[in-house]
Amino acid sequence: MEEYSIVGKRISKVDAQSKALGEAKYAIDIYLPGMLHGKVLRSIHPHARILRIDTEKAKRLRGVKTVITAEDLPDIKYGNWLVDMRIFARGKVRYIGEPVAAVAAVDEDTASEALELITVEYEELPAVFDPEQAMLPGAPILHEDLKHYETRFPKKEGSMFGNVNYNAIIQQGDIETGFANSDMIFEDTFRTPKSHASYLEPHTSVAAFDSEGRVTVWTTTQRPHLNQVIVSSLLGLQVSKIRVIPCHVGGGYGGKTRTLSEPIAVALAQRANVPVRVAFSREEEFISTTTRHSAITKIKTGVKRDGTLVACRMDLVFDTGAYAQTINAAWLGALTAVGPYRIPHVKVEVFGVYTNKTMSGAFRGYGTPQVNFARESQLDKIAHDLNIDPVEIRLKNCFKKGDVQPTGHKLVSVNIEKTIIEAAEKIGWKKSQKNKNRAFGIACGFTPCGGLATSCIVRVNQDGTAVVNSGAVDMGQGLKTALSQIVGEELGINFEDITLISGDTDSTYFDVGIFSDRGTHTTGLAAKMAAMDAKSQIFDLAAEELEANPDELYLHDGKIFVKGVPKPLIPLKDLLSRSVFKKGRPIIGRASINPDTPPMDIKYVQGATSKFPSTYTFATAAVEVEVDRDTGKPTVIKAVGVNDCGTVINPDGAEGQIDGGMVTGLGFGLFEEMLIENGQVLNPNFLEYRIPTALDMPVLSRAIVESYDENGPFGAKGVGNSPVINMAPAIANAIYGAVGVRIKELPITPEKILESLEERRR
Repeated sequence: MEEYSIVGKRISKVDAQSKALGEAKYAIDIYLPGMLHGKVLRSIHPHARILRIDTEKAKRLRGVKTVITAEDLPDIKYGNWLVDMRIFARGKVRYIGEPVAAVAAVDEDTASEALELITVEYEELPAVFDPEQAMLPGAPILHEDLKHYETRFPKKEGSMFGNVNYNAIIQQGDIETGFANSDMIFEDTFRTPKSHASYLEPHTSVAAFDSEGRVTVWTTTQRPHLNQVIVSSLLGLQVSKIRVIPCHVGGGYGGKTRTLSEPIAVALAQRANVPVRVAFSREEEFISTTTRHSAITKIKTGVKRDGTLVACRMDLVFDTGAYAQTINAAWLGALTAVGPYRIPHVKVEVFGVYTNKTMSGAFRGYGTPQVNFARESQLDKIAHDLNIDPVEIRLKNCFKKGDVQPTGHKLVSVNIEKTIIEAAEKIGWKKSQKNKNRAFGIACGFTPCGGLATSCIVRVNQDGTAVVNSGAVDMGQGLKTALSQIVGEELGINFEDITLISGDTDSTYFDVGIFSDRGTHTTGLAAKMAAMDAKSQIFDLAAEELEANPDELYLHDGKIFVKGVPKPLIPLKDLLSRSVFKKGRPIIGRASINPDTPPMDIKYVQGATSKFPSTYTFATAAVEVEVDRDTGKPTVIKAVGVNDCGTVINPDGAEGQIDGGMVTGLGFGLFEEMLIENGQVLNPNFLEYRIPTALDMPVLSRAIVESYDENGPFGAKGVGNSPVINMAPAIANAIYGAVGVRIKELPITPEKILESLEERRR
C-alpha cells in the first residue's frame, strides 16, 4: 500500500473535545426566545376511518397557541422510493402511533393537556399484522389507491397489488436445472423481528420564521438537504425560504434518515408565528419512527457432495409496516441475499408488504442482516451435514476478483477470502474445545457501498489554510475527520490547518444524506476531487509566477516543490497572499458527483430500485459461544470482526465502526425484538426493550484487510454496515456447535434454546 502523510493515520475526531466538554450542541439544546413546545396526538387504533376531529377545547386551553390537523395543510404525500405518506393521517389511520394532530403551547405540560382535549371519532376497520397473511386474497387493504402512487424507481410490471408495495426478482442461470444437477437439496425458513435503532437522542426539531418569511430548522438528521426539499414540497414553501441546520447527532444508524419531526415543527411555527420545538418521547420513538424490517426468508439450496454450491432459490418477505419509507432495504436484501459466493443458478424474489404496524425503514445493514442470518445459518447446516469444515466450504465457494454477481455485476474489489482466513485464525478455529458446551461459529457477507449525489467546496485561504464545505453530516462516525484527512492529503497541508463546515443548507451544496456506507467513500471522493481542483488552480498560479511547468509541481507540508528537487520553491501562503491581493484570484475548488454506475440488466434483474452500487464491502465475523444447558443462556465469550474496507483513512474511526457494528449485530442476534400485539408495541422503552449492555460484551477484536478500491478516495470503501451483518448467524452457528440445536428465529433467547433441546430429547 502507498504511504501517505495524513491518510491512514490515527487522528482524534475533530469534535472530540467539544463533546467531552459538553459544548457540542444537539437539537434538544436549542432554546429560542418565546419558543413554544409542540406535541403530537397519535392514533390509538391500528386501522380505522377518521370520522371527525374536534380541536375546539384544545384551542381554548390557556397557553395553547395553535392546533393543526391534516385539514390545515396541503394534501400532499411524500416518501423516498414510494410516495405514500402524509404529515398527518387524512381519511384513515393505518397504525397505532400515526400522527393525527399537533399542538403548540407555552410548555410541555400544557401541550400534553391539550392533546387530551382533542376528540377523534373513529370507525375501526379490520387490520392485518402478519405480512404473509397480508398477501392473501381477502386481506384488509391498507392503501386502496396503491397502484396510483408515485414511485422513484421504474417499477416491475404488476409489482404493486393488494398490500404488496414492492416486488423484485434477480435470476441467473436456470434454477430448476441447478436443482436437478445437485446431489443434495436443503430447504429452510428463517424469521427475524422488528428491531429499533435505539439511538439515545430522540427525534427533535426546532423551527423559527424570521420577518421575511424564511424558516430555519435546527434538527437531528442524517440528510439535511433532503429534509429541506421535503419540507418545501409538503408545506408549499420555496426551497430558498428554508434553512436546515443539522445539529450534532446523538446516534442515527439509519433511523435519522426520515423526515418526521421537521415538517410538524415548521407547520406549527408557521401558524403560531413564534419558534416551536418538537421533541419525541422515547415511547414515540418506538411507536412512530422507523424500525428494521421484520423478514421471512425461505431458502432452498442445491449442492454437490464436495460442498460446491450449485443452485439457490430465496423468497423474501419484508414487512414494511403501514408505510413503505425504505423500500430500498427490501431491494438491498435481495441484492445481497445469496451472499459472497459463486452460484451458477440463482433466483431471488422479494416482496415488500404493508401491515398495520409501525413503519419499517433504514437500520445498519439495510436489509442484509435479515438475509445473512438465513443464508449463513443454512450454509453452516450444509457444511455439518456434508462433514465439511464451515470455514472450508466458504473458502471453496467465495467470490474472487473478476467474478460476476447474479445481477450481472462484475466485481473488481474483493477480499472476502482473506477476511475468512484471518477471522478463523484470530478466533483460534483449529484449536480443540475442552468445554463441550462451547463452540466457534463463523459467518461472512457483503454490503453495497456508496453512490448517489454529493458535492464539496474547498476554499484555500491566503495563509495556506483551507475551509471545506460539505453537504454531508457527521453522525458521530468521524466523517469530518476523514474528510479533513482526505483534503489535507490531497493539498499537502497539515490536518490542523483545515476547517470543515458540514450540512448547513445555507453554506453547503447538495448531499443526498449519510447512509449506505457512502460517507467516506462517496462524499470523500467529492472532497478529494474538490481538493484536486483547488490544487490545479494553485499549480497554475505557481507556474505563472515561477515560470515552471505545472505538471512538475507538487505540494507537501504547505510548500510547493518541483519534482526531483528537494528544496521547496515557495511556501503556499506566500503565493496565495500575493494572488488574492494582486491578481484577485482566490482558490476555490468544487466538485459535484453522482457516481455513474450501469443500470441493472433486465436479463438478470426486474424491479431494482437502484443502479449498481459503487462498490461492495466484504466482512467475516467469528465468535466463541458457551451455552448453559440448564438455563439455555448463550454467552458470547469472544468475537472477531475482519473487514475488507479498502484503504483505511483513519484506523481509529474504522475500528470504532467495526466494534460498534459487532455490538449492534450482537443485539440483533440475542436480545432485540419489538413485541407487537394487535399493532400495539408492548415494550416501547429501554427498560423493556433489551439492548446489549457492558455486562454482555465479549472480548472484541478486529482486523482490516486493506485493499485498493478504484472508485473511492485513495482507494477507500465504507465500513459502517458490514460489521453488523455476520454476528447473528455466527452466534447461531456457534450455538449449534455447542449444543446441537439450530435456532431459525431471532432473537436467540434462552427459552428458544431450552425448547429446542427438549424437542431434540423427545
